[in-house]
Amino acid sequence: MRLLAPTNWDENLIAPLSKMEADIQIYGVLPTSMIGSGGKGPDIPKLPKEQAGKYIKLAHSAGLTFDYLLNAPCMNNMEWDEDAHRELLKHLEWISNAGVGSVTVTIPYLLELIKKQFPHLSVRVSTIAKVNSVARAQLFESLGADSITLDFNINRDFKLLQAIKSAVKCELNVLLNNLCLYHCPYEYYHYNTLGHASQSYNPLNGFHMDYRVLRCTIDRLCDTSQIIKARWIRPEDIHVYEEIGIDFFKISGRAMSTEWILNAAAAYSSRRYQGNLYDILNALDPITKCASPASPGTQITAIASPPKVYIDNQALEGFVDFFKKQDCLSGCARCDYCQKIAHKVVKLDRREVDEYVAGLKDFLNDLTSSRIFYSVATRR
Repeated sequence: MRLLAPTNWDENLIAPLSKMEADIQIYGVLPTSMIGSGGKGPDIPKLPKEQAGKYIKLAHSAGLTFDYLLNAPCMNNMEWDEDAHRELLKHLEWISNAGVGSVTVTIPYLLELIKKQFPHLSVRVSTIAKVNSVARAQLFESLGADSITLDFNINRDFKLLQAIKSAVKCELNVLLNNLCLYHCPYEYYHYNTLGHASQSYNPLNGFHMDYRVLRCTIDRLCDTSQIIKARWIRPEDIHVYEEIGIDFFKISGRAMSTEWILNAAAAYSSRRYQGNLYDILNALDPITKCASPASPGTQITAIASPPKVYIDNQALEGFVDFFKKQDCLSGCARCDYCQKIAHKVVKLDRREVDEYVAGLKDFLNDLTSSRIFYSVATRR
């Protein structure tokens, strides 16, 4: 099995990952860059390119290849500015010289540019590109894609996965442990916000509010069937995807601790996990304290610690078989399978949940009422 594991740039990840059962590749990106990325990374204010280059070489010396993320969904049209375009090419030259083996992109133009000017780099299409049909997979392959990470929303659409596999020659990857809502309505906004926040020319220097995670966390805790509907894959069910011909399996979680990353990688590498499945799912927590951009020193709200969620992984044995015949995209409203499974395997303290959700809703009200933009003096 080939596994793609996140790095938070901690050198203590490298040796343990290199010794795991799976063939592991690691992926990461500088906290801010010319192109940016579409996911939340570690809380590192600045990581010098020289230090990142040394890290990539250290990974190589341990037998780990490196995939560099260039997967922001939008560059705010800066790719068409002459000076910015030159900076873009310099950034790609640095990536190439650093010994990166592959890059992950969302923007089709970047895919073509890289294949034309840096043909030695393997290019992987990001899940953010929403490759969720045979036609879209074929189009990205025709642009030169060596590998495609499929839209995680189709992780349990096995008929479609098989059709895409039969239609293309490039490698196919699936995201293993994403906890995003199934066909999340906040998804496009989320990726765009994170993409712009991670770009070096962002006028707010990366400042943003995690409205999307705030919203989906409320939805997930108020309706625990959303936890089951999310398109994660159990370590024990990887063989189902291997039988289809999926080539790579990707773990999300660049913002997580070293201990968390190693735990998730060990679980998927060994194809088994005893205990709480939630522990290896990439569950992002909303911002618990935020400052108003109008008055950065002012703390707007504080929220209680997130409630403990427990998913009995052993009780999910055989869970995935239901989806081999179910059409979730059109039949979800007439099906209660995920509700029944949630009632069986998801455990949480409802009092803790209610307290936490109340705090999130108060914060959401601060955002939607624009209260967060007022100074303390004005609010008084």
